[in-house]
Amino acid sequence: MLVQITFAVIIAAAAVALIIQLQRGRRPKALSAQQSAQFEEGTLTVTGVSDRPAKADAKGEVFATISGTIVGPGTSPTDVYTTVVLNLANDRWPRPGDDLPVLYKPGKVDTSWRLGTLPPP
Repeated sequence: MLVQITFAVIIAAAAVALIIQLQRGRRPKALSAQQSAQFEEGTLTVTGVSDRPAKADAKGEVFATISGTIVGPGTSPTDVYTTVVLNLANDRWPRPGDDLPVLYKPGKVDTSWRLGTLPPP
């Protein structure tokens, strides 16, 4: 009985952690001034992108998987990939060769990067 309860708690904790990680990576919130001080700006050169779907969901959004190489100050070129949410009506679909602005924590590029730029000071 105790083993079953322990197993259920572990599965529930893993599910919560997975959901939080997926939500954080899909459409990240704007950074506060304190958070932005931890990030550096770089460039993602797109090397691959999923096919653009013909239809979007009710909000006009679709998933896009992007792969590429991040370069920037304080880091060597790092190969990365992610899945992002794009609005078919408003967002331009990325293409291989595009250079997109990214943010990353120095020394943790492959796990901390996100699309975007730092807010003005």
